[in-house]
Amino acid sequence: MKVYAISLGCPKNRTDTEKLLARLKERGAEPVLSPEEADLLLVNTCAFIRPAVRESIETILELAEQKRPGQKLAITGCLVARYGEEVARRFPEADIVCGIEAFRQPQIFEQEKTRLWLKPEGPDGVSRILTESPFYAYLKITEGCSHGCSFCTIPRIRGPLRSRPEEEILREALELVSQGVREIILVGQDISSYGKDRGRALLPLLLRNLLRELPDGVRLRLLYLHPRGLTPELLEVLATEPRLAPYVDLPLQHAHPEILRRMGRFYRPERVLELLEELRRSRPEIGLRTSIIVGFPGEGEDEFKALLEFLEEARFDHLGVFVFYPEEGTPAAGLKPRVPWTEARRRRHRVLALQQEISRENLRRRVGGEDLVLITGYDSRGRPVGHAGFQAPEVDGRTIIRKGLPVSPGEMVRVRFVRSFTYDLWAEALEGEETLYEPGDFGRKEV
Repeated sequence: MKVYAISLGCPKNRTDTEKLLARLKERGAEPVLSPEEADLLLVNTCAFIRPAVRESIETILELAEQKRPGQKLAITGCLVARYGEEVARRFPEADIVCGIEAFRQPQIFEQEKTRLWLKPEGPDGVSRILTESPFYAYLKITEGCSHGCSFCTIPRIRGPLRSRPEEEILREALELVSQGVREIILVGQDISSYGKDRGRALLPLLLRNLLRELPDGVRLRLLYLHPRGLTPELLEVLATEPRLAPYVDLPLQHAHPEILRRMGRFYRPERVLELLEELRRSRPEIGLRTSIIVGFPGEGEDEFKALLEFLEEARFDHLGVFVFYPEEGTPAAGLKPRVPWTEARRRRHRVLALQQEISRENLRRRVGGEDLVLITGYDSRGRPVGHAGFQAPEVDGRTIIRKGLPVSPGEMVRVRFVRSFTYDLWAEALEGEETLYEPGDFGRKEV
C-alpha cells in the first residue's frame, strides 16, 4: 500500500501524522509524495478555530475530487474528534474516518471501510517518519489540556491533560537524534503542565533528564508555556542549562484584567512583566514570543488600549495575533457584547503594526551580537539559512548567512549578526560545529 499524507494545523498534529506513517511503514506501507501514485489518501485535520475547519473541509473535498477507483480516502484528527458522525455523513467519499492519534491502531487503514472510529486505542510508539526537516523535529510530551479557557476547543477535541511517560519521551528523543535531528522542540497545549495530572509539575525534571541523556550538539526548545507554569524551578532550568534554547513561547491572549477573567486566564499582567524581566535578566539573548486574541467579547476601546500599552512595555520579539471566533460549544460563544468583525480586524492590524516596530528595534539591537544557528537549508539565492536560539523554525524570522566560513545544512554554527530587517537577520559564520551554549556568551549588543 502506498500512502499520500497531508497534515494540517499545529506541530502536535504533525507528530501524530509522522507516527502514523512510521506505523504504516512497519506494516509494509510506502509513503509517497503525490496523490496520483497513492493507494491511500490521508488527511490529518485541524479544527481548532473556524478557519482551520474551513481549510480541513477544503482539503478533504480536493482529495475527494482527485480520488480514483481503487483509492481509499481517510480522514483523521481534530475535525473528526470535534464533529464525530457529522464528518462521516458529510463526506461519503471517505472510506476511513477516525479521531486523533490514529497511529495507535494503524490496522484500521488496511480495512476496506471504517466509517467512524472516534478514539483509537493502543500503544503510543516512538518511531517517526519526518515530513518537514531532517534537522529539527517536534516531540509531543502532553496530550489534551485541563485549563478550561472559555474560548478554547482543545479540551473538547483532545480531552484533559495527559502526560506521556518520561521513558517514552526519552526513547523518542533518542530515536530522533539517531535520524540526524539537531534540535528537538517539545510541544503540547501547555508543556509547563507536564506531570500535573500525576500530582505535580515535572517539566524541570524532564528537561534535566533529557539533557543529561542526549548527546552534545543537540538543542532543546520549548513551545507553549502557560504564564502560571513559569515556576522558580523552571526559570532556573532555563537560566542554567546551556543546551536549552534561549526561547520562551508564552501565549498570553490578552492583558486587560477583565478580558483575562472572561477568558478564564487567571494571571496578572504586572506579574507577567516581572517574569519577562526575570527571563531577560537570566538569559540576555532570549527570544520571547506570545499570541494575542483581539475582538474578544467585552473588549472596548479602553481594554484594547490597555493591551497595546502592555505590548509596548513587554517588547516581545515575536507575536501572533488572531481575531476572536465564537466557537460553538465554548463558553465564550455566548458572551456579550460582541465586537464587530471589521473593528476586530482593524485592531489586529494595529497590533501587527506595533509589533513590526518592536521587532525591527529588537533585531537592530542584536546586530554585533552572536548566537548559535542551526542551518536547515538554502534560500532562493542559494545562501545558507537557518534559525538562531531566539528564533523558532516556521513561525519566526530567519538568519541568512551572508559571509564567513562555509557551512552546510545540519550544522550548528556560531555566527555574528551583521544586519537586521523587520523579521530576518544577516550573519557571518564564525566557526564550524558548535556543541554547547555558554550562558551569557551570546548576548544582545547594547545600543
